[in-house]
Amino acid sequence: MKKHITRLLFAALLLLALCIGASAAGTSGKCGPSAYWSFDSSTGTLTISGSGAMNDCVFQWGDPDPRPWSAYLSEIKTVVIGDSITKIGKESFSSLSCTTVRIGKNVQVIGENAFMNCTSLTGDLVIPDSVTTIDRWAFFGSVISNGTLTLGKGLRTIGERAFTDCSFSGGLTIPEGVTEIAEGAFCSSSKYSGSPAHGKITGTLTLPSTLKTIGAYAFAYEGFSGELLIPDGVTCIGANAFAECDGFGGTLSLPDSVKTVGEWAFYQCEGFTGLKLPAGLTKIEKLSFAFMAGLKTEVAIPEGVTEIGEGAFECSYMPSVRLPSTLKKIEKQAFMHAHNLTKITLPDGLETIGDEAFDGCRFKKAIVLPASIKSIGKKAFYGYSYYGSGTLGAYFLGAAPQIVGTLNANCSFPSDWTLFYLPGTSGWTGGTYEGYQTAPWDGETRWDNLRTSEFGYGRDNKGNEIEASWSVNTDTGKITLTDDLTEGCAVAVSYDAEGRVTSIGVLRTKTDFVILNLQDTCRLFLLNASSVPRLNAPITINDYLQT
Repeated sequence: MKKHITRLLFAALLLLALCIGASAAGTSGKCGPSAYWSFDSSTGTLTISGSGAMNDCVFQWGDPDPRPWSAYLSEIKTVVIGDSITKIGKESFSSLSCTTVRIGKNVQVIGENAFMNCTSLTGDLVIPDSVTTIDRWAFFGSVISNGTLTLGKGLRTIGERAFTDCSFSGGLTIPEGVTEIAEGAFCSSSKYSGSPAHGKITGTLTLPSTLKTIGAYAFAYEGFSGELLIPDGVTCIGANAFAECDGFGGTLSLPDSVKTVGEWAFYQCEGFTGLKLPAGLTKIEKLSFAFMAGLKTEVAIPEGVTEIGEGAFECSYMPSVRLPSTLKKIEKQAFMHAHNLTKITLPDGLETIGDEAFDGCRFKKAIVLPASIKSIGKKAFYGYSYYGSGTLGAYFLGAAPQIVGTLNANCSFPSDWTLFYLPGTSGWTGGTYEGYQTAPWDGETRWDNLRTSEFGYGRDNKGNEIEASWSVNTDTGKITLTDDLTEGCAVAVSYDAEGRVTSIGVLRTKTDFVILNLQDTCRLFLLNASSVPRLNAPITINDYLQT
């Protein structure tokens, strides 16, 4: 009997010791110099208590998981960071299946990869005002819910890819004091990954007035809506920064503080209807404003820009572009398939036009090339279209440039273009040049058939009869309009294959265009209404050769 009681007592003591040992070693312990952890299996809650910084838990390939709570990773549903903890250690909670995270009110730093790939998180995520730094990859691929993200007022640093592939609704507000959005900080790759675990941020985007730099891919592929307001003071917008953010609308207005806009920065931002470029730019980078299909207003490229990069405005649908006098180079495909582009004035000083630079543009007038042109790439004007009849060509104000391949060769407009050149300019030999027929021209001779005053009739697009008259000074070749049209109307001059003026047209408004006595074989030049002289003032041929 005594032996039996002794055995039972021993077994009970042994079981108690094992339970105490397991509890002490497995469900609680230290995780920092003055920080402690505990796990409640009944609620699935992991609590970090104590004070100060947590230890980092950096994984080494092939080594066991260094986190003291690694035995319970699949059971953790809630993470609670105590109010006296100041730093969340690196990789502390990565890849947990938890649904809720509560961050204490005195945490200052959220370490690298701290909550990476916590794909089961739900509800709102609140970063307290005490947090100054969210390190790189801190929430990468996490928060897959319809909750909101609130960034605390004390935040100063948002690390590289800190919130990549996170999903939040209700918009995003970057707090005042943040000066840099690091590379890929809020980027989404959902479009290309095909994984539901890779989300988007939806709603409006609000940027702080303190912002200076927007890094590469910072907001790429996200689902933002509304206007994008870039604060004055931003100096650099990185490559792909807003690529394929097609939910933005209104005018994209870049402040003059911006000096650099990276490649692909606003690629396929189809919702913008207008674009204002900053005065400080010197180069339009590759594909930076390509596929902006929603553009409805003129794009003015600022003075100081010397180069328009490859595909910079490819498939963007602005109706007109104003090029700066400082421009030296238009790279290949810069305006390719910009189908709404109907007019262009190439500035004096332009030297190079790249391959397919204006492929598919629908210019309504012949191309006038300044004397500075040295090289034109193959198919630079491929698919050139115009509204009129007869063959069309290009006018060269200087020496024959190097033409690489064909300027314009397709089924509609084969290489029967005529290259017109001024007598005395060099390089034009014989009746052809680089496979195109050539013909000399002189602006003065175009007025030969207008020896006396003329009078004509026409109709506007509403069917109303319009009359106008003009006179020509036979000594100077200058023309004077006299009619009842309002001041500021543009005029047009048409001429035959020999370069002789045959008729004159009048542009009353943007839609009321009248052509007087136009012959089928004429070519037409339009004069920009903004630069037209006062009516009854002398107008020379050079006025008609510029948009």
